[in-house]
Parts: sequence; structure tokens; C-alpha cells
Amino acid sequence: MQINPITKKDIKITSRGKRFFIELFIYEVIVMIAFIIAIDTFFGKGNVKSADYNSFSGLFPAVSIVQMIIVSFIIPVMTGASISGEKERQTFDIMLTTAMKPFSIVWGKLSSVVIRVLMFVIASLPLVAVSFVSGSISWSMLFMFIGMMVVYSFFVASIGIYASAICRKSMTAIILSFTIMFFMALGTILIAAVEIISFGKLIISSIFLLFNPILYFEELFMIANGKMYFISVSSFEDLASFDKGYSWILISTIAMIIMTVLFMYLAARRIDPLKRRK
Repeated sequence: MQINPITKKDIKITSRGKRFFIELFIYEVIVMIAFIIAIDTFFGKGNVKSADYNSFSGLFPAVSIVQMIIVSFIIPVMTGASISGEKERQTFDIMLTTAMKPFSIVWGKLSSVVIRVLMFVIASLPLVAVSFVSGSISWSMLFMFIGMMVVYSFFVASIGIYASAICRKSMTAIILSFTIMFFMALGTILIAAVEIISFGKLIISSIFLLFNPILYFEELFMIANGKMYFISVSSFEDLASFDKGYSWILISTIAMIIMTVLFMYLAARRIDPLKRRK
């Protein structure tokens, strides 16, 4: 299997520099702080007894939520400069003269970022695994979390790549990426709330909610330990049939994959010199 040249180049450059390891260290420190705060919150005063081991299940959503938030912030920053940065350095036209097709360029830029981010996530798995020592959460939840993080990382990265393809400046692309992510996380919930208040039911917002990262991961936590931390599918009466099941996660995963491919296609079409001339 041939590795994408852009992915190979970016990974080599990343692995040789100090910046990646500094970023990894900072990421682990933040996750560790969240882990310590969670430990103090759940066990706080006094010693941990055998009867309290079920409290370890609360560490899983606590650490996972922090990772999801960090990923939501760092991927747009990384992908924002992926293509627009080439334009700023005036190497964009040179990149297009290579034998690589526009979609391969987009895929190379996207996959290199996702691989770096997943290295962060994998490095923090030992902390997440502590949540499973009590046996109250199935280990399958850990593998589900990893799979969902992969899908979510590609989804966020595709948004950043598309923003980078349509913007000339990296900062503009980053701001646009954060704007889209803000809409996905909070805007979709606001639209759903307005529809419920105005019409008494969801109309089109249920489609937008499929791309909401809060609902996406909240459903996993609901399945894992039955507790709601923010807002879940069960908060909306029209979506009650998806409550405490895998169906919402499955449908949302498929929707995110479709949108990822769509954003990649649009980004590739945007940078294709033949398409731009039409």
C-alpha cells in the first residue's frame, strides 16, 4: 500500500521537530489535570474504599470530554494553515504542478493532521483505561470511544481543510472553521430549541443534530453509565426512540462520514485549477 506523499512528508517533518513532542506533552498535562480534578471530585474527602470503585466509571466521561474539547480546538488550527498556508508561502501553485490529483492533496493534508491528533488520543488511553478497573463499564466502550474519535477527528479536519481551501489567509480559515464548529455544537441545539418552542416539535433540526459533537459523545456516556452530563438525545421528545441505544451513534457516524467526504470533495474541487477556470 502506497502512502500519500504529502502525509509521508508531513509526518517525517513533524517527527523530527521538537514542536510535536512539546504539543504532546502539553496535551498530556491538560488531560492529567482533568484526571486529577475528576479524581478529587469523585473521591474528594477520605480514602477510596472497595465500595467506591464504581465511582471510577465517572472518570471515563470526564477525561473523554476534555479530549473531545481539545481535539475540537487543535484540529481547526492545524488544518486552517494546510492549504491557505501554501498560498501565503506562494508554494500553492508549485504543489498543483505535481502529479498528485487535487483530491489526493486534500487527503494528504487531512490525514497527516488526523494522524498527529490520534497520537495524542492514543497516548492518553492509559488514563482513560483507569475508568474500567471497577468493571462497571464494558471495555467495548473504550473501543467505541476510539472509533468515534477517529470519525469525529476526520469530520472536524475536513471542515478545516475546506475552510483552508476557500480562504487565502490562514487566520481567516481558522476563524471560519471555528464558526462552523460553533454552529455544529451550539447552533444546532439552539435551532432545535427554537423549533420546539415555535412548533412544539423538531422539523429540520433533527438532521443538523446528527452532526452535533455534544449529542454524539453524550450518547456514548449514556450507554456507558446511564448518566447525562450535558444534553442528550433523550432531551428531545421527538428523538426519544434513539435514547439509550446505538442507533443514534450509528446514524450520526454515517452522517459525519458522508459530510467528511463531501467537504473533501468540495475542497478538492476548489483547488483544482481546471475546475476554477470554468
